[in-house]
Amino acid sequence: MGERSRTAVRTVLWVAWGLALLLLPALLQSYQYNAQLSPGRDDSAMPLSYFFWTSAIPLSVVTAALAWALRDRLGRRRRALTGAGIVVLLAYLAAAAAYYLWFPWEMGGLVRALGWAERILRWGSWALWGMALPVWVLRAAVSSAAPASLLDGIRGADALSERERAIAEALATGSTVAQVAAALGLSSSTVMTYRSRACEKLGVTSLDELRPAVRGAAAAPAAFDVTSPGAPALMVMTLCVGLVVRLLARVTLSSGSSMDQALGLLRVPVALAFPWLVLLAYARLRGMRVRPRWVTMRLGLVLLALALFGLLAGGGGYGLEIQMPGGSISLNALGIIGNACAVAALAPYLLWPRERVTTTLDEERCVLYLRGRGAGELQAHVLTQIALGRSAPEICESLHVARGTVNAYRAQGYELLGVHSSRELTDLLARDVGRVPSAGKTRPSADDSVTTE
Repeated sequence: MGERSRTAVRTVLWVAWGLALLLLPALLQSYQYNAQLSPGRDDSAMPLSYFFWTSAIPLSVVTAALAWALRDRLGRRRRALTGAGIVVLLAYLAAAAAYYLWFPWEMGGLVRALGWAERILRWGSWALWGMALPVWVLRAAVSSAAPASLLDGIRGADALSERERAIAEALATGSTVAQVAAALGLSSSTVMTYRSRACEKLGVTSLDELRPAVRGAAAAPAAFDVTSPGAPALMVMTLCVGLVVRLLARVTLSSGSSMDQALGLLRVPVALAFPWLVLLAYARLRGMRVRPRWVTMRLGLVLLALALFGLLAGGGGYGLEIQMPGGSISLNALGIIGNACAVAALAPYLLWPRERVTTTLDEERCVLYLRGRGAGELQAHVLTQIALGRSAPEICESLHVARGTVNAYRAQGYELLGVHSSRELTDLLARDVGRVPSAGKTRPSADDSVTTE
């Protein structure tokens, strides 16, 4: 069987999976409703279209977008995801059949437990169904969409061995020597040896020359990607915005005078804009500025799916609600609080200093010097980035480490070297390692695209 035939079979099975999720529970609910009708009541059966909507359908769009963005990682776990989807689907159908066909109504606790199990399994099965589209059905297209290498078209790239090319690509895209050594099962010294050979064949003094790295206060910050440190906060903010915009429908449909509805419609956008006004005021007080950042195409797809989920989840006019003994709680209203928290978490990745003392140091020599003073490989890179004036979010993105790791390495490094600030660390490296003559203080304008270093 060729690849095209296998893709067709997988597509048919995936469609059948979705139809099973959609039709069988609808039929079971319709049967339950008709079975409970009193003989004397003149009630018509609820149409099947009433059951076709479920809040988990927008969730499947979100998981499909996330799976497409992370397809390279999830592709290695394709069989495990497929097996999990089959298991969850069968468990959901069994729970739905037990809940809608078996009527031990005198056992209220058991009925509620079955109801919660049916809802949880329904959401999980729809989520896995959406994830299966890019990972399982479209896996041929996914595997053929490999990103281009940074080394393509560079003179001397053909002379690299397979190991030299792999290490050069990893280091040129932002991985540290320690990360590459751990991934390939090599020592740090071996990785550095391969790096030196690759640089010699490529005719460059550092692999950083292969990527147009722009640093400094006026540099355009890197675009947000799915794996960027600030991306989760951006995703939460987008979801909350969708939920809050959906709240406008609730305000519009609510009873009351036209003036009350107009005030309600005005309060919703004000509540969304207020955290940004606070952020702008904070930046002005601290002498900083809020710099816009682009998002990559795959993250943009995820954000679009999350916004649609916030707008569509719930199916009715009032969005998502949780029924409580004393009433109900609207998750759409809680989206206002979630939006404010997400903006606060996103702030460190948007705030940039208006001016910065930029110091140009020989990074490789600084790393070797710090290694000689007892620092680890990754810690030496973190300390070097601190000495160069990088902020913690910049270090997190360039070295792919967590904020807590940067803070811990900073404290340990200061204690190891006997310094107490980034300025003392910079002076120490400039004295013991050497400073490039072009270093100095720069005051970049807000519209500059690069920072003179």
